[in-house]
Amino acid sequence: MPTAQTSAVQASAQPSETQSSETVPSETQAIESAPSTTQSTPTTEDTETEDTDTATTNQPTADTISGQGRCLDPDSTGVRDAVAGLDQAPYGWIVGAASEDPLGSCPDLLWVVADVQAGTASSPRHVLFFHDGRYLGTATAEPYSFTHVAGTTGDTVTVEYRWLAEDEPNCCPAGGPAAIDYTWDGTRVVMEQPLPQAMLDSYHR
Repeated sequence: MPTAQTSAVQASAQPSETQSSETVPSETQAIESAPSTTQSTPTTEDTETEDTDTATTNQPTADTISGQGRCLDPDSTGVRDAVAGLDQAPYGWIVGAASEDPLGSCPDLLWVVADVQAGTASSPRHVLFFHDGRYLGTATAEPYSFTHVAGTTGDTVTVEYRWLAEDEPNCCPAGGPAAIDYTWDGTRVVMEQPLPQAMLDSYHR
């Protein structure tokens, strides 16, 4: 496994602009705790100061995300609350693509993509992570355009990012793709690679 760069709920970059035609908040923060009905996931600082037997990942939590035979039900209270808690988008966030694993075969890391309601192909997206029935946080502090989940294993979700490299139309980004792995390491989600600098720079042109 590559050396971890940062926790997924402590994003590595926060661009001040989005490539989408919609406006998103310029200083959004990655959600570092679950809704009030669940326990938060320890950050790096937490795990350095707490004994493992008191870490929140070892405490029982209520499963608010499963249903309809799936480990993660997009219509569940836990998923809807997580999406509703995101920083405001121009027309609000809606649940898009999501994990489809059946109950009895649940992976360690589940995911949901949040889309901008009435958005376009270049609208920003958030990727939300869940584990053991509870919400963990977003992959990055800021939502990014041209983002989708490219693949999963039991403990890893691979998110693919593209970006506008020059003056190409919004439909056809030339930058990327860059595949970033987010891995559940037993206590938290770890972002295995940083976002490409070319991608971050493209949001400041």
